[in-house]
Amino acid sequence: MKIGTEELTIQPEAKKAIDIELQLLHIPLYVIVAAYSFDPIAWPLFLLLFYAIAMRVFIGNHDRYRAKLEERLPRFLEAISEGLAVVVTPWDEPYPSIRKKHLRHHGTHAPGMSSKYDPNTDPHSVFELGGIVRVLFSCLFYEEVQLVLDIRNKNLSTSRLYRFLIYGSLLIAYIATFGWAKFAIVFPGMRIVGFTAWFVFSWIIHQPFVYSFGFSDRMTVWFKVIFTVLHGRRVAQGCLHHATHHAWPAVAYNQLHDFDSAVVRNPESAPDMRPMGA
Repeated sequence: MKIGTEELTIQPEAKKAIDIELQLLHIPLYVIVAAYSFDPIAWPLFLLLFYAIAMRVFIGNHDRYRAKLEERLPRFLEAISEGLAVVVTPWDEPYPSIRKKHLRHHGTHAPGMSSKYDPNTDPHSVFELGGIVRVLFSCLFYEEVQLVLDIRNKNLSTSRLYRFLIYGSLLIAYIATFGWAKFAIVFPGMRIVGFTAWFVFSWIIHQPFVYSFGFSDRMTVWFKVIFTVLHGRRVAQGCLHHATHHAWPAVAYNQLHDFDSAVVRNPESAPDMRPMGA
């Protein structure tokens, strides 16, 4: 495709590659949980390491939504990847359901469009409703809010109920094995990841100042370095170039900078990207 006089090629990621990446990330994630549970590491280090790895898993799940579905693993291996993610997104929907919602989110926030804050037309917009206090609440309990919405709208799937039962059983087994004191650290670790992901990677990056081409160029180098080290390049690129991601959703995270830079150099070719609610 052309942006001004520049020719760029969209190269979507293969879903298979992202699934393998997620499965490999789950190995250190579970090792960290075990290390804290059996006492080799203290809780501050556990929370830091858990956050850094789990956030990479969270955004990897997001990036699967626009991956090339023609290149995928056998279904049983995909199921393993989705099942392991229960530690990061405990009772959120299974992949097919959340993918449908996320594609709807992209449909309401395409070039030249900005939807109203309506969780029925865009389920992700629950984190935009009602001012900062309600935003914080909705992000902290995003998965529970989505569960209520699905029950109310009669969209609840049996797969999601199974996921809830699996997660509940895991919690009971963990408490029975390691006690409430350990659980009081591990469970908030999961909740902190979910809350931060929805608040930062959903609410903040859709604000007018951030949701624009060239935003990355306005950030200091030290911030981008620290942000990338803590969250990984996949997260950093998706956040710093979020308007670019919505303009061309099929563009892989490692191409977002190239597309964003091309638009900055050719402003007359920039799509009209409107922040949520504008």
